[in-house]
Amino acid sequence: MRFKRKKKRVSFLKLRSFWYATGVLFFLTFLFYAVVFSSWLEIKEVQVEGAQEVKKEHILAALGEKLWWNWFGIPTNSILLFDGTGAGELLSYKFPLLRAVFVKRSFPQTIVVSVEERVQVGTWCVSLKAGEESLCFALDKEGIAFKEVEAGEGYTLFSSKEASQVALGKESLNLQLLSTLLDFREAFLSAGEPMHVILAAFEIGRAGQVEGVTQEGWKIRLDTEESMEWQQTKLQLVLEQKIPPEKRGELKYIDLRFGDQAYIKYQD
Repeated sequence: MRFKRKKKRVSFLKLRSFWYATGVLFFLTFLFYAVVFSSWLEIKEVQVEGAQEVKKEHILAALGEKLWWNWFGIPTNSILLFDGTGAGELLSYKFPLLRAVFVKRSFPQTIVVSVEERVQVGTWCVSLKAGEESLCFALDKEGIAFKEVEAGEGYTLFSSKEASQVALGKESLNLQLLSTLLDFREAFLSAGEPMHVILAAFEIGRAGQVEGVTQEGWKIRLDTEESMEWQQTKLQLVLEQKIPPEKRGELKYIDLRFGDQAYIKYQD
């Protein structure tokens, strides 16, 4: 009867493969730290492009907290660890006036921040308590309120009795509705006499009901859930055929909301 000899267990400390792997790991760790904490890759400059209303120094100050990291307790401003996505989100949050923010690394030591600012196309006014002045905000083409402004700055005013608050950087007026009303305004703003009308304001009600206020003081009642092209055509025909220029000042309103009819109301 033969007995097999038990193989002696060799300590892993004596294995060449263990020490080889340990050496490689140590070398890679050393290399990583040498690269990450190298002064050659420290962020030395932040370039800001496209900023006009938002001051560059304000952007740089806000971005300062994103330039430094704590890596296992070691502070570093290595360009390799810079969080460009987080920096862009931070700037968008802090500055509602910025429509878009693009942040990129420019090796070895520069961060480039490109911004696109919102452009005002209208003014959104919030109805306050009786006796208080309206609070107004600039609206961009997407219906987003982005800064507080005065009501009389040459832009069309939009308001709603249903709206009492505004969150900067958020949609205040539906994009499609805003575009529809601005297009309606533009059609008569650029028309020749007698169809030339300047719509100074729109008051938005429920279920698509909108009342436009002309610069002359009379009003236009619209239903944005019906064909706006047909309502535009009706108004053109009424101004051209039914209302003499000398009677425009006596108008109270023109109601375009009902089918093929356009109801004209003069002041009492």
